[in-house]
Amino acid sequence: MNRLLKVEPLTKEAFSPFGHLLCPNPGIPPFKTTPPIFTDRMPFEVDDGEAEFVYALLDRKEFKFTGLERHLKVTQGFFMMTGGQAIITVAPATDPNNPESLPALDSVRAFLWERNMSFVLHRGVWHGTILPLEPHFAYILATRKQTSDESSAPLYDGDVQIRDLGVTFELKL
Repeated sequence: MNRLLKVEPLTKEAFSPFGHLLCPNPGIPPFKTTPPIFTDRMPFEVDDGEAEFVYALLDRKEFKFTGLERHLKVTQGFFMMTGGQAIITVAPATDPNNPESLPALDSVRAFLWERNMSFVLHRGVWHGTILPLEPHFAYILATRKQTSDESSAPLYDGDVQIRDLGVTFELKL
């Protein structure tokens, strides 16, 4: 079964149920006015472990996916390193105490990630693999070291919970 998912612009308002978007805020005064000028901020949290930054590389692939993952012990931050755009897919957090608790299919959304933006996902928010529009793509992932280690061999009920949603989402720009 296939579902068509339209890619939306990434805005603070649209993304707020899933995380924090860090981006230029025209018309909003900075909160620190001496150099360097601070114009926006976002939180980052790690439970019982060490925070780390991971340099991640991706190649462009089909704009399709069937699965999502979530993390309960960390908010993950994404900081683009290359100049192109990418698509991010998310769905609302579900019951953290129930590994079988999956998001509704109609709650899955796709956003166009632009070069001047970074974001942090709330704990438990379901998300898919980043899908770059460029042939090669790089980003920095702020995460929990133990979560990175676990993603090599995901546990069913650990911090890296990966689930197949039983449907193929096809993305439309």
